[in-house]
Amino acid sequence: MKGTMMMRNGTKLLLFVLTIFILLVITLASQLTERDLAKLNPLIPKQHYYVQIHHSYSTNDSSSESTTEYTLPAWDDKGNAQTITFFGLHPLREGAYLQLILKNKEVLSYQEISYPQIPALAQKHLHR
Repeated sequence: MKGTMMMRNGTKLLLFVLTIFILLVITLASQLTERDLAKLNPLIPKQHYYVQIHHSYSTNDSSSESTTEYTLPAWDDKGNAQTITFFGLHPLREGAYLQLILKNKEVLSYQEISYPQIPALAQKHLHR
């Protein structure tokens, strides 16, 4: 009888803890943006696109932060084109080549690379 009573209390405690855990996960998930969810989803593959920086940007200066918005044509390693908009914390070097890392059409990060690091089919579209 005592063993059955302890088993019921243990089961109730387990259900209580699981319920709290599920509510916590739902609450946290509802606070995430689409970009955050894409970053966390291992089933969404990362895509690499390549751009060259030129004068097509706008700067947004507010009292708290300054960002530079770029809308540029970009190419993947197969030569497929896409227009991509992304933000930099400052104006990037004119003529620089960047590798953009995207997930779910969102730019997660970028890094400056040299021309030889760009895949051949993307190089065809970028000026040297």
